[in-house]
Amino acid sequence: MIRVLYFFLFSLCATVTYAQEIDSAGTTETKFKLNVVPTISAGMHVNFQDFYLDFGAGAYDQKSRIGAQLSCSFRPFYKKVQIHQQSNIIRQWKEKKYLVSLDLYKRLLKFHLSNTLNSSFLTGAKSGYLFGDYLGTRERPKAGLTINPFVGFSIWLNGINLDVTYLFFNDRLASVSNSRLMFSLNIPITP
Repeated sequence: MIRVLYFFLFSLCATVTYAQEIDSAGTTETKFKLNVVPTISAGMHVNFQDFYLDFGAGAYDQKSRIGAQLSCSFRPFYKKVQIHQQSNIIRQWKEKKYLVSLDLYKRLLKFHLSNTLNSSFLTGAKSGYLFGDYLGTRERPKAGLTINPFVGFSIWLNGINLDVTYLFFNDRLASVSNSRLMFSLNIPITP
């Protein structure tokens, strides 16, 4: 986990310096101006063993291409999980989990695929509070803070961004892989 995080941070720092578009007329000015657009998003992150829905709202700065959003991810069904309590005691529960997170992301290296179709790389992290419950019992799964990095690409389709990313999502289950694909639509709200 720590190696993945170091690799993620190193690759982000190495590519950020090359990701900015150079505007020769604007480099002499020292004014700091934001071009912030509110956004809403809907998506999911999946692997072969699990499925989460994801909804959020936030803001995106079009000049620096940095965005932030408050999102909620949840498993829409109860999943059977096995909990090892001692060496010879294994309990099986039906579990539902939720993640309330602050997502920070940056779009890098804009590519023009056609006149109306643009693409860019996308990197960021979903950091928040993961919690849940078991069906039919008062016990709860272990809750706590989590940081989940993601990296992928984004396609701009007539004002809507379709994001396809690899997400390292640690939901604290040994039987479920931490590797997931995350698909999301980011829709800017323009007046």
